[in-house]
Amino acid sequence: MLLLWLSVLGGYGVGAVLTARAVFERGRTGFLGTASGRSLAEFERKERPHIEAIALFSGVLWVTAVPLLLLRQFVARVVLARPGHGGRDAQQVRARIDELERALGVGAYAADDSRRRRG
Repeated sequence: MLLLWLSVLGGYGVGAVLTARAVFERGRTGFLGTASGRSLAEFERKERPHIEAIALFSGVLWVTAVPLLLLRQFVARVVLARPGHGGRDAQQVRARIDELERALGVGAYAADDSRRRRG
């Protein structure tokens, strides 16, 4: 019985350590891999404590964190999706903005509207 408890606790500990390391590496890579060219020193100074805290909580709660990490895309698109953004692509959004600017006479169509008023 004692061996069973120790193996369960050991398994939980291994899962926690592996999850915390994976979350930390993902956070560090995300911070350093941005287009702004952030340095490792900036990461150590500004972001390390925050990412360590997130990794610690993810490690402790690895039983729920691992499925969420595996289903990250699903969670990002369905659970965290902003209402009203039905997955439109950029072309549809640009066409809609153009249509609204034309109707309101703003943006590129502001000059056309002022010409019509003068003439």
